[in-house]
Amino acid sequence: MNDPGLEDKIQDTATHVTQDLRDRAGSSSSRKPQTGDAHTKSAGDAFREELQVDDEEEEIGYFAPQRWWFTSTAFPLVAGTFGPLANLFSVCALVQTWRVQISDGESETQGQRISDPHWLIGLNAASLILALLANVLLLFNFAHRVRYIIAQPLTISLWYLSSLLLIIPLALTPSITPPSNVSQHALSQSYYYALLSAILYGILSTLLLLHFIFSLPPFSAYPASFATLTIPQRTLMLQTISFTLYLALGAGIFSALEGWEFCDGVYWADYTLLTIGLGSDFPLQTSAGRGVLIPYTGGGILLIGIVIGSVRGLVLERGGVKMLHRQLAKERDRGIEKVKKRLGKETRGDSDGALKAEFDVMRQVLRRAEISRKYSSLGISFLVFLVVWFLGAMVFFFSEADSQNWKYGTSLYFTYTTLLTIGYGDLYPESNSGKPFFVLWTLIAVPSVTILISNMGDTVVAWVQKGTMWLGQRTILPERSLKSDTGIRNNPTDSRRTRIRTRLRQKGFWPLKSPESVEKAVHSEEAREVDEGAVPDPSRTQANGGGENKEIRGDIEKLGDAVETVEAERGQGGGIAARLAREIKLVSKDLGKQPPKEYEWEDWKRWMRLLSVGNEDDGPNGRSGLGGLKSMKSPTRSMGTRSPSHSDASRSSGWIWLGDDGPLFSQESEAKWILGKLCDRLEQVLMMNARTAH
Repeated sequence: MNDPGLEDKIQDTATHVTQDLRDRAGSSSSRKPQTGDAHTKSAGDAFREELQVDDEEEEIGYFAPQRWWFTSTAFPLVAGTFGPLANLFSVCALVQTWRVQISDGESETQGQRISDPHWLIGLNAASLILALLANVLLLFNFAHRVRYIIAQPLTISLWYLSSLLLIIPLALTPSITPPSNVSQHALSQSYYYALLSAILYGILSTLLLLHFIFSLPPFSAYPASFATLTIPQRTLMLQTISFTLYLALGAGIFSALEGWEFCDGVYWADYTLLTIGLGSDFPLQTSAGRGVLIPYTGGGILLIGIVIGSVRGLVLERGGVKMLHRQLAKERDRGIEKVKKRLGKETRGDSDGALKAEFDVMRQVLRRAEISRKYSSLGISFLVFLVVWFLGAMVFFFSEADSQNWKYGTSLYFTYTTLLTIGYGDLYPESNSGKPFFVLWTLIAVPSVTILISNMGDTVVAWVQKGTMWLGQRTILPERSLKSDTGIRNNPTDSRRTRIRTRLRQKGFWPLKSPESVEKAVHSEEAREVDEGAVPDPSRTQANGGGENKEIRGDIEKLGDAVETVEAERGQGGGIAARLAREIKLVSKDLGKQPPKEYEWEDWKRWMRLLSVGNEDDGPNGRSGLGGLKSMKSPTRSMGTRSPSHSDASRSSGWIWLGDDGPLFSQESEAKWILGKLCDRLEQVLMMNARTAH
């Protein structure tokens, strides 16, 4: 279950669903008339507003200080994820007695139940009721159905009370005198489930308390609400509740069919749904159980795949973007100092040289930050893996030392094969303390390993692939190396570009031009062939472009054609509007490309000159295009106030690519970012032409 291959599909589906909801919200809100009455808003209106605000909250969260990001986002997510699991453990603590009688020659797992005192059962039941109420309040708080200022203190208090109501009997039970006819007794699985529940309730309520404290004065680090959590993040709690209920349902069904205790059923369902499959201790014996297993595991594996996919998305996608922006901010500050030194020594007074220096530094900053993010993520996930592995092995070493005489090396072997879901079944926990911990540990460990494997895909796996290709090209696959050297690819786009380069070389163009000019000429020639219909549009035939991007490209190209036609009819085919329309058509072809296209300096220089024509923001210093790129509102939201830790110089409006509103910190591809600038400029030009005409 570490890497079932579903995470990418699940995450893409969730992203597309959320984006579809945002699109519907935008279209619905634009058609809906404004009543002016805030109290008449329906649930749909509130949901639409929430979707529209989510992007801003998430973007601001990327730039929040690290400690506040943990308290504002990570702590509530942990509470929402483990709260339902703690409730399940409380149920396990209630369904069986806390002590068992052991006869000669029997293990503690074979012991007979010893009745619990009534006060113990009452405290246990009260703890479960309060914990369930706290979980419901937290869910309503996540959904904005109950005010944060009311629900949060109640949730914290109820979980603390639940923990306290369990701690009291946990402390007293070992000292309770057993019945006179009991010569030897031991603590049952339910006792240890109660212990885990008490610990979880205490930890989760403390996390929520910290979230509450730092949202109030004098800290006021973030709003006193869960507004910093996006809808996908809050949905994780619903997914966890669904999985917990499914786990409990399976435990109850198979316990009844196979004659197991409910706690043993939870243990079996856990390692079954996680595809660990120990199987040696609780094999299915009945035909009914084996028949029910087929649909149960199918639905359960799909459900846990959704949960792990969500965790992976929250940690890798959103956490990775946040880490990337952190690294970008650090590298950007270093890059600004480098540009200042270079301008002071080499390119003083040279506007194109200054812009080129900034552009080169931007590219270096982006690559260094991306490399740093990849290896930082790999290092953190590997450290988490080691902690889960070695600490888990230590717990199993102590829990199984008496019942199975495990050594620490044996425990390491067992935890390693379990982490990787190998599940030989030669070793498994037998003690009443080992099984409850196994359930909690595996639910933490398997997602941790999934994240590690995903991070290895960008680093270690890439090394192996490159090394394999390098070795193959020099041993058994020399023809592949030859094709690579000559520039021939199976990709038709690469073959077409090779043909264009050959034709330009035959015309004498190649030896006389710089590589940048050659690439620009190849790009222009390719665009001309596409416009004339000589070759298919690569952006339209690209499989990973997506239907949505194709539709957007089609609309943009129609817009460009319409503007060009109108300008040509007016005798201004070479005017600024027509030129902008042609550039918009060209850039739109790069929307949705994977990996996103990175443009060369010559492209940016051409766009800056185009955007600066007739732009009053260009000063007398001649930095062409500076006003065109800086003055117009960015297609993304302004982020000028989102990085308070940086110096004023780094947020200065004097930077194009290194500024907070530049493409470096944009959540969009370069094609989408510059397309927004070009469209904004075209709108300005058309409005000016309309005013002039009237």
